[in-house]
Amino acid sequence: MLAESNNAEGIKFGRSIRGLDWKFEEGCERTIRTLCQKLNINEVLARILYNRDVKTAEEAENFLDPKLKNLIHDPFALKDMDKASKRIIDAINNKEKICVFGDYDVDGATSSALLKRFFRDLNIEIGVYIPNRLKEGYGPNKLAFDKLKEEGYSLVITVDCGIVSFEPLKHAKDIGLEVIIVDHHLGIEQLPEAVAVINPNRFDEDFPYKYMAAVGVAFMVTVALRAKLREEDWFVKNNIKEPDLLKLLDLVALGTVCDVMILKGVNRAFVTQGLKIIAKRGNIGIATLANLVKIDSAPKAHHLGYAFGPRINAGGRVGEGILGTYLLSTECPKEAYNIAMQLEKYNEERRSIEIKALEEAIEQIEKNRLYNNSIMLVKSKDWHIGILGILASKLKEKYSRPAGVMVIKEDTAKGSARSITGLDLGRALASAKTEGLLLEGGGHAMAGGFTVEISKMQPFCDYLINKLDIGAEPFIKAKELHIDHVLSVASVNHKLIEDINIAAPYGSGNPAPKFALHDVIITRALIVGGYHVMVIVTDKKTDRGNKVQKCILFKGSETDLGQFLLNSIGKKVNIAGTIQASSFDKNKIDFIIEDAAIND
Repeated sequence: MLAESNNAEGIKFGRSIRGLDWKFEEGCERTIRTLCQKLNINEVLARILYNRDVKTAEEAENFLDPKLKNLIHDPFALKDMDKASKRIIDAINNKEKICVFGDYDVDGATSSALLKRFFRDLNIEIGVYIPNRLKEGYGPNKLAFDKLKEEGYSLVITVDCGIVSFEPLKHAKDIGLEVIIVDHHLGIEQLPEAVAVINPNRFDEDFPYKYMAAVGVAFMVTVALRAKLREEDWFVKNNIKEPDLLKLLDLVALGTVCDVMILKGVNRAFVTQGLKIIAKRGNIGIATLANLVKIDSAPKAHHLGYAFGPRINAGGRVGEGILGTYLLSTECPKEAYNIAMQLEKYNEERRSIEIKALEEAIEQIEKNRLYNNSIMLVKSKDWHIGILGILASKLKEKYSRPAGVMVIKEDTAKGSARSITGLDLGRALASAKTEGLLLEGGGHAMAGGFTVEISKMQPFCDYLINKLDIGAEPFIKAKELHIDHVLSVASVNHKLIEDINIAAPYGSGNPAPKFALHDVIITRALIVGGYHVMVIVTDKKTDRGNKVQKCILFKGSETDLGQFLLNSIGKKVNIAGTIQASSFDKNKIDFIIEDAAIND
């Protein structure tokens, strides 16, 4: 389907090859001019800020130069933080064995590694337990708690899990194992039995930062602990240097980006400062990953999400979940290298498993027209449980619609789902659990997981489809492609990239700026690297003597968009996408294609 797209300036972009609705908002010219004048920036950057609802000089200064000291909140404003810090300090003073129980994704790995590094700075070695995804599933379980109790642990700190683990936590209490929950997922109007529940999204919490990743919450715990220990003169009495918490922001940035948290407020400060720490390569594990993927310059946020994240996640998906934590907490270069290479192998295995499963999922959707539902729910007995989240993400991206992917094992099915802006998936899953349709279920607005009995699978699917069917608006918005600025080929230069980078880091809530190359002519089009499409465009009828621009469509040679580009040599088109310095030659600029449109 080709969608007609127009912008506010009257430029007709024509029909979108991907069926997207290109939107170019002209904005308030007075506000944009004021931003230009007060901040001494050009119009392109001012429009980027305006389109992200940054409309005053003060807002812009906080956005462009987010300082942690100005944005971080008092950690003791979080409910139970005082109780948690006191219990942990008692454990420290009494030399109790402490264990961190983490999730097997990047947020869980960074949270676990952050606490391990913090305690190491106190000369305390704590244990780490990451459940096996295939054998134990997500979150705390009774057998794991039994094992930790047998090993002599008296205090467990769960990170990135625990908020709905009612039965396992009751069991922990029954066997005399005390637990502190550090989580960020949505729960229900009931708290599990624990010494403390620290979660900005617990039902009775009024803490302002609801959008922190678990690693951000774990960082707040370290801020509180350091403050309490300082109050008690613990560092002086024990002749131990106070930990430099800023050194931990590399882990906070990594977990925040990979868990796709909104980059606003304190999260922007976490990621901005964390990227600076990563650039110094103080964390041996992160530095080893950077070397592995050949990132020589200072990494950007997209490197965290698309290069580091998948490799750290691979252990939890198809191998050993604890490898990510080991990599991020080790001080040994040789160990870091060995772990990174093992994770690379797991990531290759994950990719090969994913390709076939994705084809099968798309076939289910097309055959049954599931793209007409508020959420597309697909299932199989054969899919690997470790790739469900990736499949859900790719299906959501392809169809601009929520997706849930389930694998059936005997009498239950486990699933992972991803949503679009405006449809709160986490609340819908929590509601389904409250209704008795799920054994386990929850998450946050854009992502969640669940376990359902086979006998209740169809009622659950019907319930979820109905719960997320709140009208057309979220689905219409999901099909919109917002253009920040219209460019000519002549206007694409390194100064433009420098201006764009001022508003970084980009990610959820602050997407990389989208540009439209208007009325450009394709002079060359070819397949490169086996499945990418490269086109050369110019503003004129010929590229002889005129500035040309290289544009790349990644992994698109077999797509409708790729075929359109390959067959449009000599034609005038509009191309939408992002720009960046070439990864192969920093002196050149690549335009990364997301869509194209043509005026008939």
